Amino acid sequence: MSWNADKGYGFIQSANNHQQFFAHITAFSNRRRQPTIGDHVTFTEQRQADNKHRAVDIDYVRTKLSFALLPVLTIASAFIVVIAYFGLLGYLPTQLWWSFTFASVVAYIFYAFDKKAALNNKRRTPEDFLQFLALIGGWPGALIAQQQFRHKTRKRSFRVVFYLAVLINIGAITFYMLEKDTIIQWIKAMLGAIKL
Repeated sequence: MSWNADKGYGFIQSANNHQQFFAHITAFSNRRRQPTIGDHVTFTEQRQADNKHRAVDIDYVRTKLSFALLPVLTIASAFIVVIAYFGLLGYLPTQLWWSFTFASVVAYIFYAFDKKAALNNKRRTPEDFLQFLALIGGWPGALIAQQQFRHKTRKRSFRVVFYLAVLINIGAITFYMLEKDTIIQWIKAMLGAIKL
């Protein structure tokens, strides 16, 4: 990357074909930080009316954990800890903690691979699969990966579905805890009816 801080623009070099793309400071998601040579970014290519290419929707790539991730790490970790705590108290099945932890690790890994694929123009992980991982309990790991890698954080439709999956997770667990006895009786009645 080459950058003219005084004029607020520069050029980004593509990792796969070394093509140069014009970039303006207004195209960056984080305008408080000045771009520097060596920054790794993701962007969308846009062709202008004069057939020149420019970079838009530019995000910095985070490859390391930082203090900016602390709120997200706290939320994700707190959810897993609460699930484990209520499992120990007998309000939730103990296997649920393992399921959420495993799904979160898997989701984190798939987000990392998908980010790498996006940077190298390789085959991507389908968004539906990433949303499925969130729905089955992997949203804490997905949330951490989204913020760490700056991946899937700008597409509004993806974010809406993702947070809907989070609410479904929390709602289902809350409902189970409040109506545990009713649900168990209903399952036993269904199993009894099947045996008949």
